[in-house]
Amino acid sequence: MTPRSVPGRDTAVTSSPNTLRSSWRRLPALSGVAFALLLLFGWFLSGGNTPDYAATDQAWTQWADSNRVNSGIAGFLVLLAGFAMLHFAGTIRKVLGTAEATVAGSLQLARGASAGAIVGAASIAMAIVIVGAATSEGANADPVVSRAVAGAVSAGPYMVAAMGFAALLGGAGLLTLRGRVLPRWTGMVALIGAVSFLLTFLTLVAGTSKDSVFGYGFLPGILALVIWSSATSIAGYRAVIAETPR
Repeated sequence: MTPRSVPGRDTAVTSSPNTLRSSWRRLPALSGVAFALLLLFGWFLSGGNTPDYAATDQAWTQWADSNRVNSGIAGFLVLLAGFAMLHFAGTIRKVLGTAEATVAGSLQLARGASAGAIVGAASIAMAIVIVGAATSEGANADPVVSRAVAGAVSAGPYMVAAMGFAALLGGAGLLTLRGRVLPRWTGMVALIGAVSFLLTFLTLVAGTSKDSVFGYGFLPGILALVIWSSATSIAGYRAVIAETPR
């Protein structure tokens, strides 16, 4: 006995499962753009210009008071960025893994890059959330606590984030230039970002209690990361569109 068709339901019944799956695959592909935008806004909002470690208690109190709202918003945005990166890491692994057929050792580099993405995103989220917590009391914040927290963040989570992002961008840059898995210019951007993040390690040698020229490497590193993540995300999205049956 042939089942009768139900008006308005024929399309849903005959829809291809592959078509439905491909529509869901677009979301992880675009998560790189979401990560880039959320990270950029969150990072620029967080903390403002932190006083020198030896600054007066009044300067640290004013810093906490003037950055209370911005740092809270920054923490929220960067947590969302980290959430997006956890999904985008899968896209990174897939895109970079396509070089396996032509580049020896590409599988290890792709895995390292994906792991670096997760470590970097988790660490920078931790850093900015901690800064948000340190400024949450505003003018009532203990300047001694604010000073200690800011110093610990610059020497801890930020440096670990730089380590993770350097692994991500370094592996991505090498695979892009050797395997052409992405446009060549994105490989150059990735390597510039990796070197910039690596240079920030020297901040620990110069000392974190004062402004160091090596600390400024974080800015070009973040900008390179944002550009590369957006370009990779868009490339992944286009690949999903191309694979969708027409």
